[in-house]
Amino acid sequence: MRETTEKELAGWIESGERRVVVFGHTPFCGTCKAARRMLEVVEQMDAEVDIYALDLNFAPAFIQAYRISSTPSLSIFEPGTRKSPRTIYAMQSVPHLLEFIGSGRG
Repeated sequence: MRETTEKELAGWIESGERRVVVFGHTPFCGTCKAARRMLEVVEQMDAEVDIYALDLNFAPAFIQAYRISSTPSLSIFEPGTRKSPRTIYAMQSVPHLLEFIGSGRG
């Protein structure tokens, strides 16, 4: 998982050339820490998944544009689409996250 910035993400999302998976978090959120650990396992299990971590304290435009309502959040922007991302807030389990992340791929 790689930390990213709102500006960097905006460029990738606008280009629509690739799939972007965004983990929205805040540093002092305990639930976010647990979700991060699960997402790290997901990345180890599926080499095709690249997850970008975004500190929502520094991403007001992202929060507003994509109506992020709480942390942690996981948003997936599919390539070639300009619609809103698929977003979940409940990181129930590693299998649940694998299914959510994989469900948009062919």
